[in-house]
Amino acid sequence: MAQTMKGQNNTQTPKRGRPGQRQQERLQRQARRRRRQQILVGIVIAAVVVGLAYLAFWQYQRYNTDQLVASNIHATATARAKITPTPVVGQPTAAPDKPPAVTGATHTLPDGLQYIDIKEGVGPAAKAGDEVDVYYTGWLQKDGVKFDSSFDDGSTPFAVKPLGQAQVIPGWNEGLVGIKSGGTRRLIIPAALAYGSQGQGKIPPNSTLIFDVTVTAIK
Repeated sequence: MAQTMKGQNNTQTPKRGRPGQRQQERLQRQARRRRRQQILVGIVIAAVVVGLAYLAFWQYQRYNTDQLVASNIHATATARAKITPTPVVGQPTAAPDKPPAVTGATHTLPDGLQYIDIKEGVGPAAKAGDEVDVYYTGWLQKDGVKFDSSFDDGSTPFAVKPLGQAQVIPGWNEGLVGIKSGGTRRLIIPAALAYGSQGQGKIPPNSTLIFDVTVTAIK
């Protein structure tokens, strides 16, 4: 009987311990689950904090960049405002009321046209058929009165095309041959190669004309 009781005790003792073991294992699993959840929440919070910090830093950098660009633009504009514009070569800032004195050799052609190269240009010389863009001012030789200037029309170049057959006075078609880009030439044009005995507007009949012509481009 003692053996029977002993066997019964050995059999029943594990049964009394198993519910406690299962409860302990369940608690351990719950504890591990809570720890994983806490770790996950911590990772999410850390990621959010890092993201917000990066966004704040990016906004700060962008603000500084915008401020720097604005400051540079203002500084550039201020510097430009203090710089005196440099006139374009061959483009006078105003047309004189009287023909200025010039130096240089006077070339006289068989038909009476005269020209003086005030300034030598560069590149190929203008030839018949070219388009020649020019600034010009014209005076009457008799009293030096200015009668026309491209600067009085907004300082825009005047196109002579095609040279040799352009819709200009004959003295221009002939007198601009040989001039180079950037060059300035004085033309002294007799009435026969200008407006003749009829005259034109402010130009009296039989007037010899003086033109200072500056070439900006030859095409």
